[in-house]
Amino acid sequence: MVLMEGGLKRSQFFTLFFVIVLISFLTSCSPSIPVENQKTPVKLNKFFIQVIDGDTILYRGVYMRFLGVDTPEIRNPERGIYSDQPFGRKAKSFTLSQIKGAKEVTYVSDGRDKYGRLLVHIFVDGYPLSLKLVEERLAYETVSIFGDNGFPEIARRILLASKLHEKLPFENPYYWRKKNRVSKL
Repeated sequence: MVLMEGGLKRSQFFTLFFVIVLISFLTSCSPSIPVENQKTPVKLNKFFIQVIDGDTILYRGVYMRFLGVDTPEIRNPERGIYSDQPFGRKAKSFTLSQIKGAKEVTYVSDGRDKYGRLLVHIFVDGYPLSLKLVEERLAYETVSIFGDNGFPEIARRILLASKLHEKLPFENPYYWRKKNRVSKL
């Protein structure tokens, strides 16, 4: 048994050193909390991203809702959704795979929605994830309803892509929620 100064075993020292280096790396890769109205792309540490559904992620305690799209719903009893909408799990899985497979994940934002979620465009290796979701036929565009949110070029591309896939294999999530959400008493 080799003891170092202060009584630590060599293996304990290296374990502690590794943990400190790992924590330092993970916390230095991104801002601690995403901010509103961020027009310059900011890098996110993908190890801290939790995919909630196809168009929403959780990053360091902040819910981030994708601008320009609406993906099918998945079961979420807290929001009164007790069953999956067709293609909801597929949209979530696609978003997860895009984030996990990216070398770099960044975001820009435009305020918050009525639920307090940060409204963002997420980019995977520089490409808008909302646009990828539309191109893969996993999202309805919402630009025609909510506008470009200060990102006219991304909005134009989402609208153009949505025209190529007008008939999607699932009901518009807005209408599906209206029919399937159970209100809390």
